[in-house]
Amino acid sequence: MKTMSKILTVIALVVLCVSLFTLTAFADAPHDAISASVEGDTLTHVPSTTACGDTGPVDHWECTHGIWYDANEISDAHWIDGTNKPTTETVAHSLTHVEKKDATCQAAGTEEYWKCSKCGKMFSDEAGTTEITEPKAIDPLGHKMNSVAESKATCQHEGNIAYKVCERCGAIQDSNDNFLKSMDETKIAKTDHDWGTGEVVKQPTDVNSGIRRYKCKNCDATKDEVIPATGVPAATDKLYPLIASRDTYYRGEELPQFWSDLIGKLNKAGGGKVNLVGVRIGTSQSLYANGYDTLDFWSSGNTITLGENMVKNLDAGTYYVWVYNKNDPNEHTDSIPWYIVDVPTLEPINTDKHVINSTKNLRFRASEPVQAGSVKVGGKSLYDANYYYVSNDGLTITLSPDFLNERQAGTYTISANTVANGTKVSCPFYILSTASGSSASPKTADESQLGLWAAFLLLSGAAVVVLVPKIRKHGV
Repeated sequence: MKTMSKILTVIALVVLCVSLFTLTAFADAPHDAISASVEGDTLTHVPSTTACGDTGPVDHWECTHGIWYDANEISDAHWIDGTNKPTTETVAHSLTHVEKKDATCQAAGTEEYWKCSKCGKMFSDEAGTTEITEPKAIDPLGHKMNSVAESKATCQHEGNIAYKVCERCGAIQDSNDNFLKSMDETKIAKTDHDWGTGEVVKQPTDVNSGIRRYKCKNCDATKDEVIPATGVPAATDKLYPLIASRDTYYRGEELPQFWSDLIGKLNKAGGGKVNLVGVRIGTSQSLYANGYDTLDFWSSGNTITLGENMVKNLDAGTYYVWVYNKNDPNEHTDSIPWYIVDVPTLEPINTDKHVINSTKNLRFRASEPVQAGSVKVGGKSLYDANYYYVSNDGLTITLSPDFLNERQAGTYTISANTVANGTKVSCPFYILSTASGSSASPKTADESQLGLWAAFLLLSGAAVVVLVPKIRKHGV
């Protein structure tokens, strides 16, 4: 019994010692994550609240028995005694440069500055030593106006009011300093021409029209007005309309046709007989459908075509055509103008051929003035003044040797447009490699051996000089 009691006493003492040892060990152990968890301690994360530019504790963790000052790792190596303070640091600004904003005529600008992306503070210097509440302002520049004097409008040119324009921003003000939206508000429209009554420069006849020319009293502008031929009936609402397929006839082209309800009506009434229809060019020249060879005109259906033999004898100019009923001349169509135009031509002067490497030019004469900028060779426009030129009257075109000698031998076409109505005139010309128009001919046998014959004659002469004395010496 005593033995058992001793045994139990020993066991109790051992248990007590182990318990005391364990408590002492845990009490003295570092406060890492495991011991804190075992003891029921709470770890608290304390982020750094130090403002930019100040010094304060770093981001750290705290527990009831000490401080873990590393914000990322809680371990023995980062624990210090609770009586110590957390590590401190000075927080720097994170500055971003803001560029200078230049002032304009009307808007203020700002000087350059630096702004912290963490605290929002602004500084006038890159080092962040001088804090500012707002960027330093740059005053507006104000307009720098230049005055433009008033200019009166004419028949040919626009005018303008007196105004001012800023040389920096282009702002526009009128004479009362009111701002304008655009330069269009400063413009004054052209004035109308003052034509007066005009002057008749070509008297009308019974067949041909005349011309009245007007000249503006305020400028050099002119305009022409056609005076109808005196033999043309006046147009009224009671007349039949007359329409031409083309109102202009160029020599050699297809003749125009004329159409009217009256023509169809008379042809139908006459069973297709054209002798019921007459065509008149003025009152003095009536046309008739005679024999086929001398036909002035012919009618088919509702159309009338003028005869080529008759038209070719008419001079170039303006004519008034109208159709009437031969059985009743009071029944007729409107009169319409019809124009005959001689086709302009372009012809070579002296020659149409140029030999390569020759210093001669080629000249061409137009029947009416041409546009200098419309000259083409082979369909390509000529721009180089060293290649060609057009005379002041627009009638002569000259191609220079510099241009011609750059071409290869062959056939070319020169063309230009007339000043009057842009009609194209053209003419062929030729570039030759030799004056004969072909490449250099091969030398003939006589020509190719000319040197050989010369050498032979020299040798023969020398032989005579040597042999003649010998012959005389021997008495031959």
